[in-house]
Amino acid sequence: MFYLHTSNRTENLLRHLAELIRAQGRDLFAPEYFLVQGQGMERIISQRTADAFGAWCNFRYLHPLDLFADIAGRLGLASESPAFSRRLLVWRIEALLRDAGDPDLAPLAPYLAGENAELKRFQLAWHLAYIFDQYQVMRPELLAAWERGRAILRHPAEPWQMALWQRLVRTAGDGCHRGAMLQRLIDRLEADAPVPQLPSRLSIFGLHTMPPLFLKTLRALARRTDVHLHLLSPCSGYWGDLPDRRQWARRVVSAAAAGSAEPEGLEGHPLLVALGRQGRDFQAMLLDQVDFEMQFASFEDPLADGEATVLRRLQSDMLHNRPWPAAPAAIPNDDSLLVVSCHSRLREVAVLREHVLDWLHRDPGLELRDIVVMAPDIQEYATLVPAVFADIQHTIADRSLRRRNRAVAAFLAFLDLLDGRFGWTAILDLLEQDMVASRFGLAAADLDRIRHWVAAVGIRWGLSAEQRQRLGLPAFGQGSWRAGLERLLMGYAMGCDEMIDGILPYPDIEGGQARALGCLCEFLALVGEAERELGKAQKLSRWSELLASYAQRLLAGDDSDELIELQRLLAEIEGGSGHGGEVVLEVIRAWLENASAESPSASGFLRGQLTFCSMLPMRSIPFRVVCLLGLNDGAFPGVDRHATFDLMGVGQQLGDRSRRDDDRYQFLEALLAARDRVYLSYIGRSVKTNEPLPPSVVVAELLEILDRSYGLRQDELVCGHPLHPFSRLYFTGHEPRLFSYDAEACAAARQFAAASHRQQPWWSGETNFVPDTVSPAEFLGFFRNPQRWFVRTVLGIELDLAAELPDEDEPFTLTGLDAYAVDRELVESQLAGGGQALLAQLQEQGRWPLGTAGRLLYEKKSEEIAGLIRDIAGVGMGERLPDLSIDITVAGLRLRGSLGNLHENGVLLYRNGPCGGRDFLALWLHGLLAAQALGTEVSVAGVFKGQILRGGIGPGILPDLSGFAALFADGCRRPSPLLVEPAWAYARYLDKGESTAMARARASLEDILEKGYRPELALLLRGRAGEDVLDGEFAASATAFFLPLWRALQ
Repeated sequence: MFYLHTSNRTENLLRHLAELIRAQGRDLFAPEYFLVQGQGMERIISQRTADAFGAWCNFRYLHPLDLFADIAGRLGLASESPAFSRRLLVWRIEALLRDAGDPDLAPLAPYLAGENAELKRFQLAWHLAYIFDQYQVMRPELLAAWERGRAILRHPAEPWQMALWQRLVRTAGDGCHRGAMLQRLIDRLEADAPVPQLPSRLSIFGLHTMPPLFLKTLRALARRTDVHLHLLSPCSGYWGDLPDRRQWARRVVSAAAAGSAEPEGLEGHPLLVALGRQGRDFQAMLLDQVDFEMQFASFEDPLADGEATVLRRLQSDMLHNRPWPAAPAAIPNDDSLLVVSCHSRLREVAVLREHVLDWLHRDPGLELRDIVVMAPDIQEYATLVPAVFADIQHTIADRSLRRRNRAVAAFLAFLDLLDGRFGWTAILDLLEQDMVASRFGLAAADLDRIRHWVAAVGIRWGLSAEQRQRLGLPAFGQGSWRAGLERLLMGYAMGCDEMIDGILPYPDIEGGQARALGCLCEFLALVGEAERELGKAQKLSRWSELLASYAQRLLAGDDSDELIELQRLLAEIEGGSGHGGEVVLEVIRAWLENASAESPSASGFLRGQLTFCSMLPMRSIPFRVVCLLGLNDGAFPGVDRHATFDLMGVGQQLGDRSRRDDDRYQFLEALLAARDRVYLSYIGRSVKTNEPLPPSVVVAELLEILDRSYGLRQDELVCGHPLHPFSRLYFTGHEPRLFSYDAEACAAARQFAAASHRQQPWWSGETNFVPDTVSPAEFLGFFRNPQRWFVRTVLGIELDLAAELPDEDEPFTLTGLDAYAVDRELVESQLAGGGQALLAQLQEQGRWPLGTAGRLLYEKKSEEIAGLIRDIAGVGMGERLPDLSIDITVAGLRLRGSLGNLHENGVLLYRNGPCGGRDFLALWLHGLLAAQALGTEVSVAGVFKGQILRGGIGPGILPDLSGFAALFADGCRRPSPLLVEPAWAYARYLDKGESTAMARARASLEDILEKGYRPELALLLRGRAGEDVLDGEFAASATAFFLPLWRALQ
């Protein structure tokens, strides 16, 4: 017998189940059978029945097709042939599509021709497999007609699909497709012949729709055993005859055109009309196709007990199917139905966290397990939730295999490499994944060291010259992984930095680092082997073997669940399809990506924690609080997109699934599942322009109904949140709906709301750091950029780490600091008569363009510095001398180390660029250090583009070394007041008056900050106005240390 149990509350349906089992009893040695759609419903049934009986065991939860296969097996009927499962259909169809000369498949020839033919053929096969899978259940009569050679739809795509299906049937062997299996099961159950023992009772939960073929099968099964359908319904009466939303809209428009305030004949609640088509159709289908007996109907009015909140009024009106009132019943707003507008997904999650904390704080009886957070696709929030909810216990369900399984994600990234350029970022991103790094024995420090090596030896892209040639590119090796490894290995073996057999060694590798270098070599050897072997077309069986082997060699954790799940996925590639053709890697990768994206897991559902999950059909599980994220316009509800050859779109039938109707009904179920409150969130403003954005159409419809029914305006229900969590609006109390539990955000808001409205200086006070001993190079480095020295050396802050990472492309020009360093090396090479040797060295280092372009640029640069070379020779400083070892103490600071740039006739500095303040300082300090160490006057010369500086520095000259030592000590304790380039500008123009000099200094400072090439200076000056920086202390230091230099070195 077919029994129907209905209620508007899942709790009541579960109570019906317990009463039914108590009344009829159960055999503890016979399993209790349940037909469910998902794991969430399984858990709620088990939890509630265990509560009712004290213990719950010996049960089977089956999905529809699994149940029907089980029943067919009991009756001795052939089950569905694996050949008609969707994943095997893909390869079987792909094999048939290879027959380009088949006249029946001629309409497909234009699509399958041209570039990427293999991938396009697979993509078409995948889509056709999905369509044929749908036909088996939704259109079995169509397939039966095709098997008899009859086309019944008169559609252009029908002939070739019929021919394709006939070939699939002929090559399937024994067995039948699932539609035929179900029809045979129906025939057997409806026949008069006796059948073996079946389950004594079947209980159906969580289904609000099903294909007509499933309903027919259940109807036939009800002839042999009791089938209990526990149906959740928002309405206590029959509502299958309500108009759809289009008919409703036409009546409203017609009434408005006729000048009527309220259209006539609008029966039923507008939300049931707008959202409930799927449920209405199923109710109509039940009434039309099934003779059922009403067993229990326990509809519970939400207003019967408890406060009459907005949410409960809405649920009650749907329960009684009340139409739009003639005039709205004005009711006060409350927080039982809250609509939140944010600027981004991150803000959606952050605002939700504040509300969760508030609910838990205000309601001691509320637990995390009483709250569910859903989104159209929870994977869009999967990276944000752990960061925002790190201190709140939570689980995330419904993530795809690729998103939740590190092994699958890493292996797909590995396959993505193999037909690419092997750029250094992609290689290192893969190597740094946990399971890969562990397999090759690399710790975090090793990975940091390898990243440094990659930048240092100039690795850009490409495994080798041969691999680049296989891509159809010139066979050059510079900047490849092989060239970089050769430099590293040669440097480790030889310990020098001179070219050996065309290889420039990188010597900065210590003995203990050799292990990390060996691991890197082993990893790249595996990548290179895979590139050569997997780049060839293979048969499916061979692909399964090869990929399983590479997965084992690439990933750690041989017995881990993640790796076992990956191996199981790789084994499914061939899966007994009988496909005998060879397939390219691009197709295999597409299969794996599709398969791993189609395997969502509900393992995190109902774990006693705050649950995050996707909005999936038939998940009508009650919670006290239901939160929905991502209800954005255009994103939800989804759009039905049928391919032009999808015959499901020809002649819609009752029971056909629609993604848009599915989503609408999920929204309706969410409203029904909430017991205390519903929280709806969407991105309501552009994060870039702050322009308003509309919500999902279902939210807009809900807001309109609340306005028309209860007089609640949109501005009362929708709470727009600021862009930042530290907005003062959260802490003033003017808007009760804006609040925050974030102490740090509150502190930031206080700072912004301070009376001065000025940002506080980033640094104030002094440190105790003053080194006793420094090298001459460190001393000189301080005066090149005192503020950088303070931030980097004293505070240990590195602001330009990203600048150290090279591009993935080989250099085509010289820019920035690298151009400055290369210019100096080029000048030194020309002075030493190095010729073209430097060019090869720079290209090996990845610092100079390759090929003809590099040679021409080298010749051009050589011509540019020819004048500088002549000027250097003209100052007559003689040959360069070895570095001078010095050990002197000045003003309590010991300077110990070597000093360079000494020549026979004094100190010589040069640069292929205009002279700046730091050049004047460097020249002066070199002279002071040399004079102090040698005890005699030293000549100095500076050669720059368009300018030559000459002078003599000896004892008694000011500013002397002790003054600079004191300035150094002061710059270690606090940010130095000496801003080198502004001070240099000030000193040069001081003879034209203080105001002119200060204006020049201010212009220099503004130029530095605007161009952004002094991030440390910008950091130290944060919160300080220009007049505070260029103060009297600045002017005094500029006058004391730069003005004498300017006058002495002219």
